[in-house]
Amino acid sequence: MSTELLSGFPDQARGSAQAFRQMLDAMAQPGRVLALTPDFEAPAPLFASTAAICLTLCDYDTPLWLDETLRQAPVTDYLRFHTGARIESAMTQASFLLCTPASAAEALAHADRGNAEYPDASATLIIQLTDFGGEMLTLEGPGIKDRRHFTTCGLDSRFWTLMDDNHQLFPLGVDVYFAAPREIAALPRSTHIKREGQA
Repeated sequence: MSTELLSGFPDQARGSAQAFRQMLDAMAQPGRVLALTPDFEAPAPLFASTAAICLTLCDYDTPLWLDETLRQAPVTDYLRFHTGARIESAMTQASFLLCTPASAAEALAHADRGNAEYPDASATLIIQLTDFGGEMLTLEGPGIKDRRHFTTCGLDSRFWTLMDDNHQLFPLGVDVYFAAPREIAALPRSTHIKREGQA
């Protein structure tokens, strides 16, 4: 483990509670971009916002998978130390999948979608983005009055096709958090996503 391991929340109880409230708000208002600026630094290439999500949600009972970009010793050491989570090598066995846009479609394709008896046992996808600019999407569903527009950076057409498939599985399916350097957003499985030109 690194001898220069960075700290997490200065006040774990307060910091994680504040982050959790923002994360709940993001999931309750799909596609709404909210500020998340925790008062600590995370090891590169992990954003502090992404780290805050992991430190709030993950523990020793929730295996965590990271893609090649993020699976670096400073990051895995940091997350193991602060969450107790086991770093999982198989996407299908992870409770949380942490990835960048390049691997998001593959992660979504292999994430656990739960089962009829325990739909809430599904995995959660956490995608680290450079920003919330890019392709314009139209969202409909619970938590949205009429419709809402949402943009993300770097996610390909396969990912959005899989997200549509994911929605069709409701109440099964994967919930998704997006983390930019100082902001987060979420798309629960209940959200219907329309791409430009899609009926």
